Amino acid sequence: MVEYIDQLIGALGPLGLLVLGVAAALEYVVPPFPGDTITLLGGVYAVRGEQSMVLVFLVVTVGSVVGAAINYAVGHWLAGRFDANPGRSYFGISHARLSEVQSRMRRNGPWLLLANRFLPGIRGLIFVAAGASRVPRINALGLGALSAMAHTGLVLALGAAVGGNLEKLSALMSRYQYAVVGLVVVGVVAVGVRMFARRRAPAPGP
Repeated sequence: MVEYIDQLIGALGPLGLLVLGVAAALEYVVPPFPGDTITLLGGVYAVRGEQSMVLVFLVVTVGSVVGAAINYAVGHWLAGRFDANPGRSYFGISHARLSEVQSRMRRNGPWLLLANRFLPGIRGLIFVAAGASRVPRINALGLGALSAMAHTGLVLALGAAVGGNLEKLSALMSRYQYAVVGLVVVGVVAVGVRMFARRRAPAPGP
């Protein structure tokens, strides 16, 4: 797939930058979409001088913010549906579950939003949660933009470090993604065990 997209971007010339922007947005809306890999192509092109590094940086950042805004809007819509029908479930989410998510976003939301671009697989859900928790839109998207700029800058820096070699760059990013996913899984398991232990703990005596 990467080879096909590589050929497509090359054939489009300057318009190939649009593919990078759309890919950055789609990886928020459609998590399995290999947006990070396509962004790597942009980094390779920038290092090789085939595309402007500044334009690649701006297009990928803007695409990321657009994708985050779409997910935020979905979360905001979901919260509105619960307000109108608190007894119903949407997408398997109950009102009680939504209240729990809102409570966690109030405690940890800014940090999650700031780190979202570095969390493959769940970055889009973070903005759905932010919208559902009614985090101010400008705050959510502002932190998302900072995260996108940091991540894109890292990709471009890695591209420069490996001299625009796509295979080496892909290998580095794959290791990074596997490491992050592993940390996320460990964190989720730890939280689950902690919640289970709290439920099983005997209530304090009078």
